[in-house]
Amino acid sequence: MPWKEGPGDADIEKIWWAARVLHFPKLNVSCWFDGSDLVGIEHWGFRRPQWCMKLKPADWKPLPEVYRLAREAEKQAAVDLFRATSNERFLRATQRRQSEREASAV
Repeated sequence: MPWKEGPGDADIEKIWWAARVLHFPKLNVSCWFDGSDLVGIEHWGFRRPQWCMKLKPADWKPLPEVYRLAREAEKQAAVDLFRATSNERFLRATQRRQSEREASAV
């Protein structure tokens, strides 16, 4: 099985866009799978960050622009939802503290 060692700053998702990542915190490893095939592995934590990956498939094509934009929009929507819920919690906590101060001042 041919593996190619890449530089530590390379991003596997730019090369192997169909791969999905799984993180294993107890092992200090992230693995990328294309279906059931392991196509990349990254060691992190106690070791120096490095990654290895299989050679690109012979019929490799870049991720179509439509799918890339859809993925970016999905990620941005998740970030926006997180920000909205955290801001809402912050505002509720602030209002609760202010109402407690007003009640104790009287």
